[in-house]
Amino acid sequence: MKNFHFFSKIFLFLLLIVNFSYSYFKKNEAGQEVFSFVALFQSPRNTALEHANAAEPSNDPGISFLNPAALRVPEGEKNNVAFYWNTGDLAENQGVITYVRALNTMIVQATYGWIAYGDIDEFDENAEETGKTHSPLSSLFALSASIPFRHIQVGVTTKLITDKLTDDSEDQVALGLAFDWGISWISENERYGLTLSARDFGTMIRDYSDDGELSSYAMSQTFALAAFFKPRPLPRLSLYLESTFPRYSQSALRLAAEYALSSHFYLRGGFSRTWLDLSRDFKELFASAERPDEANEIRLFSLGIGYLYSNFGLDYSFSYLTQGMGLEHRVGIRFAF
Repeated sequence: MKNFHFFSKIFLFLLLIVNFSYSYFKKNEAGQEVFSFVALFQSPRNTALEHANAAEPSNDPGISFLNPAALRVPEGEKNNVAFYWNTGDLAENQGVITYVRALNTMIVQATYGWIAYGDIDEFDENAEETGKTHSPLSSLFALSASIPFRHIQVGVTTKLITDKLTDDSEDQVALGLAFDWGISWISENERYGLTLSARDFGTMIRDYSDDGELSSYAMSQTFALAAFFKPRPLPRLSLYLESTFPRYSQSALRLAAEYALSSHFYLRGGFSRTWLDLSRDFKELFASAERPDEANEIRLFSLGIGYLYSNFGLDYSFSYLTQGMGLEHRVGIRFAF
């Protein structure tokens, strides 16, 4: 009952914060952020849990995409290597490679991610083929560092983003710089914890056209509050909650759970919905008229499974995308030594 009261207070606090967060979110600036594809660089475990798991430390290097303070390596090891692959209706060739190294009390990570959109034929204003073919490519280079203390952990990430649209001589590769940070608190028994993180606080430093002018747009600039809880009666179950507060889009609620079937297999599931969509859903329950078919989040729910044996891990996630945008599959492998 004590834990129920603790997390009910967290949930009510998030509701209160959401009501005041609209002073940060500016409706006239909606959709003006650049390099929003950076949020797609996620591990299968993160995706299966709908990015709600930022508060709990993890040996999965993908946790640094949500909260660099939660980055860990398996006990007794110094290195951790991971490869993630994503395919589906929104991306056919997307991947991430990470390398993690423990340096005394500090943990550092190097990350490279890419999204190849395939060959795209060019058409002119009359919808006629020009004979040119372009191969757009988006990339991410990142360095992360985590310093874990007994109950408090801190972490930072710096990012360099590149985005190439065409091969035309008058176009160029757009560049962006961003900064993430996180601070976490873990209870004495490690059964619950809280975290505050900031993601993609950065801006474009070179735009897509070499016209002598810089169109400097900001990135998503997202704050996130997250918590995890492991119920004493069900020690194999982990529950996750997060609320995000981006500057250029709607605040979102994320809920997830992970259950250890054994010491090797894990089942995962997550749900994601913006607070605005949740309020519309709630109103629909008490109204005869149907709500318009719309959603502010790209994914509605995700499921996944994980396998961990010794220092080898294999993860898979499946996501159902909203508004008929299809499906998404992610697979990842990681190995510590």
